[in-house]
Amino acid sequence: MSTINDVAKEANVSTATVSRVINGSSRINVQTEKRVLDAMAKLNYSPNTIARSLAKGHNDCIGFLLPDLNLPFWAKLAHEVEKCARSHGWNVMISCAPKNLDDYYSAYNRLSGSMVSGIITTYIGGADEFIKASKTPTVTIGSISKSSHSISSNDEQGGIFATRHLISRGCKKIIHISGEMLPERSSNERTYAFVKECERNGIQYKLYETSLVDQVENNYAGIIGNVFYENTDFDGIFASNDILASMCLSTSLSLGFQVPRDIKIVGYDDIPISAMMYPPLTTIRQNYQKLSELAVETVLNLINGIEVPKIQQISVELIVRGTT
Repeated sequence: MSTINDVAKEANVSTATVSRVINGSSRINVQTEKRVLDAMAKLNYSPNTIARSLAKGHNDCIGFLLPDLNLPFWAKLAHEVEKCARSHGWNVMISCAPKNLDDYYSAYNRLSGSMVSGIITTYIGGADEFIKASKTPTVTIGSISKSSHSISSNDEQGGIFATRHLISRGCKKIIHISGEMLPERSSNERTYAFVKECERNGIQYKLYETSLVDQVENNYAGIIGNVFYENTDFDGIFASNDILASMCLSTSLSLGFQVPRDIKIVGYDDIPISAMMYPPLTTIRQNYQKLSELAVETVLNLINGIEVPKIQQISVELIVRGTT
């Protein structure tokens, strides 16, 4: 295995010069840097990242704490976060935060104790003060709490877009299936906007709420069964995510309804499979790339002591397809 001394000898420079190249020092001229990099490639030398971290006083690694990689929205977001962090020269350590606060605290502490310099985390109700007290710079996705730095999609805008679209398509009685309405969760704004738009337009509506456990496990059969058993004359569904919307679609078709003639369906997120199902799903698109860029840039700014806004939002977009 090659050492830094071998690289220095091959490039005919000092070990200090090799170290400066590895750490991106601006004091090295282009020719010397190229000679060192060529030597590293020739000798297949890989720097000791732990030693580098100790020398610089921080680790070039961000933690990303999300609910579950089985959830398409978070899996897609994790991919984008990793890609964005890599473009800044940083790595990402991913961990999953289960469904209750004790498990969340344990997962968060494992990450913060793993030499990560900052953490991007999903929102979980009740963790605000815990995050605020943490010494690890942290950005929360999906929160509207002012106690910690957070980013989210503009869920009020999404709720308005979805509801107005269903009404414009002639829906008179609409079912909304939300996520769990936890305090200071940004997705609550979708439901509040839905209710406001229905009442403003004299539209009949009914709300159903899924539990956090069912959301994490994609276990929607029970609540969808209740929707179709308890309601016989509804003509629109606004679902809080695309997996839930796709199950509403398959249930509608299996019961003999025609979509969109009898029931119109709007989802949320625009995961890749939304355009592949039949009929393809009308949905609210969250901008994964912008959310990821904003999350990464915000946590890096916090790591570097740069002041950033407490709450930041990204616009959403209505994607009209075959279910409406």
